[in-house]
Amino acid sequence: MKESGYNTWVADGPRWWVHNGISGRIVAVPAGQREPIRLFLAGHDDVPVDVDLLHDLVAAQVLIPDAADELDLLRLRYAATRRNPDRFHLTVVTSLGCNFDCPYCFEAKHPSLLDGTVQERLLRLVDRKLPDVRELAVLWYGGEPLVGLPALLSLSDELRARTDAAGVGYSAGIITNGYLLTAEVAGQLRDRGVTTAQVTVDGPPEVHDRRRPLAGGRGTFDTLLANIVAVAGLIDVTVRVNLDRGNAGDYPRLLAILAAAGLAGRVGVHPAQVVTPAGRAGAPSGSYRVDCLPRPEYASVEQEFLRQAEALGFATSAPPGPVGAPCTAVRDNELIVGSRGELYKCTETVGDPAEVVGNLLDWPRAGDRLMKWLTYDPFGDEECRSCPALPVCMGGCAYHAMDPRTRDSRCSTFRFRRQEQVGRMIARHAQKAG
Repeated sequence: MKESGYNTWVADGPRWWVHNGISGRIVAVPAGQREPIRLFLAGHDDVPVDVDLLHDLVAAQVLIPDAADELDLLRLRYAATRRNPDRFHLTVVTSLGCNFDCPYCFEAKHPSLLDGTVQERLLRLVDRKLPDVRELAVLWYGGEPLVGLPALLSLSDELRARTDAAGVGYSAGIITNGYLLTAEVAGQLRDRGVTTAQVTVDGPPEVHDRRRPLAGGRGTFDTLLANIVAVAGLIDVTVRVNLDRGNAGDYPRLLAILAAAGLAGRVGVHPAQVVTPAGRAGAPSGSYRVDCLPRPEYASVEQEFLRQAEALGFATSAPPGPVGAPCTAVRDNELIVGSRGELYKCTETVGDPAEVVGNLLDWPRAGDRLMKWLTYDPFGDEECRSCPALPVCMGGCAYHAMDPRTRDSRCSTFRFRRQEQVGRMIARHAQKAG
């Protein structure tokens, strides 16, 4: 037997906790047993090792056979999830236009709406897929998807009618700036199977209004806060806070404002890193002059953000668990449909003509732009192969990995703050155990 290469040990008074990245499981180890286990693995058969504990460690894949090849296991997991035939996932851009003018936005927007012809072609694609899947999942995206609300509602009705008739599961969520997300709209979304909404708020009023104004410059914070309070009981809302050096010190005041508005326990919150590669023609991010946080520094900010949010009673994202192929970009049964019927593989590329992989008119048709995503292989990267975060990251963001300007942002923050994140897992584990 040997110890897995993906274990993280955390001391906790009279015991140790060990987390295995491949299984995602946590085992408590009495302090007096850690050294006997080490000696046992080194070949000392006469040490007093708790046999039941050994069985628990083997079951959790903390201890593995000497001949086990964990990289090969992860490769198989990646391949199996990359080609999952049971679930078809669509990200649908109802409008590439937007009512906001965010200076760090990576999209080169134009005021296009998903018209009837594109909707018809999208439904034909779904009709071809439904006989072979068990679930259709939809993410409504933009630009600002609620600018295209009529198309969103009519398409939702059509999609649900088709999945109901085919006996296929249906789920949906939306990523929105929140300005048009009134209680009435949230009710319309909920009635059509949209159960989750992500809304971005970048700080307290004067900070958010500088970073996320309406087109024309007027602030948006007050409207967003009122909308979030109004819809929190109708749809599951997560508040995203995009962080860079321009606002990384301001989120505590935002969390306090959200808590004072009665949103603790009613909405989730999570931070996100602003990454703005230059060179996207027409995108505001090309001229954004605020420094982005390097990934290791952002990882530290993230953990403190989560600590403060949880102390105030907000739900936060769980620490990362084992994953397969991590996102739409590298999974072959997932597509992003642009507002003009063009197709993409990564949300970071929406609106970039150089990244279009096809069109609803002639899909499926293989080409170089598509194959660069479907042949992306994190196991070909020595840094990924040797990284302890690989089971919970699987190469991370392929888009950033392919761009030398943003390559360092491809990684899960687990790589840099593994001890703290495992500590959060242990705290949740202990809380559930009573």
